[in-house]
Amino acid sequence: MSAALAGRRIWVTRPAAQADALTDALTRQGAVAVRLPLLEIAPPADPALLDAALAALDDFALAVFVSPSALDAVATRLHRPWPATTAAAVVGPGSAERARQLGIAPVIAPPEQYDGAGLLAELDRLGGWAGRRAVLFRGDGGRDELPQGLAARGLALTTVAAYRRLPPAFDDARLRRELDAGCDGAVISSSEAAQYLFALAGDATRERLQSLLYFAPHPRIIAALAEHGASAVLTRAGDAGIVDTLCRHFARPSP
Repeated sequence: MSAALAGRRIWVTRPAAQADALTDALTRQGAVAVRLPLLEIAPPADPALLDAALAALDDFALAVFVSPSALDAVATRLHRPWPATTAAAVVGPGSAERARQLGIAPVIAPPEQYDGAGLLAELDRLGGWAGRRAVLFRGDGGRDELPQGLAARGLALTTVAAYRRLPPAFDDARLRRELDAGCDGAVISSSEAAQYLFALAGDATRERLQSLLYFAPHPRIIAALAEHGASAVLTRAGDAGIVDTLCRHFARPSP
């Protein structure tokens, strides 16, 4: 247990299905982990496209997953073992661990820079992708940098919407109640979650949210929070890195 985190209320804003490991780790350190999912994950609008890609999975040399949600969505509809001839590629340690839990192997992941650019650099290091087939599993919509980067490396790319991202299932009143209960810090795991948080807040609640302390694992998320007048601490990647960053932050003497 960490004396620095003991009794501190920390919001965990990940989708409900992905919050267990982090909330458990925070609880073991004595924190009060509050589940406040800022994204709802739903099946794709057209599951037939996902099923068709999974039926042809053996034909792909590489399957790229943009998030743990993409891994879970594929595992839900893949009713056979993962083909050993298809490498899986992920962008961060959380996704790599989730892939291993689901029996997906081999797994390619960036060793340091945990984002699409880091994954592309790792694929460059491995080499040999030109002319081979790849499938990218992501949410509906999404950024274009990763698919463009994969195609630029000569991969014949199929992009599949494996899930939909929906706004959180609560409102400004729920936010006010959580703020009234106290919040020592909020872990924000995606730029979209940051956008949803401030979008559902009324003016008075938005001002209170701007004064909160946020923790985020990527500069892009910190920039999204800054657009709404909030500041954040950059954490190390992965659940262990997030918990360690929080412990170190709250262990520092108050100014």
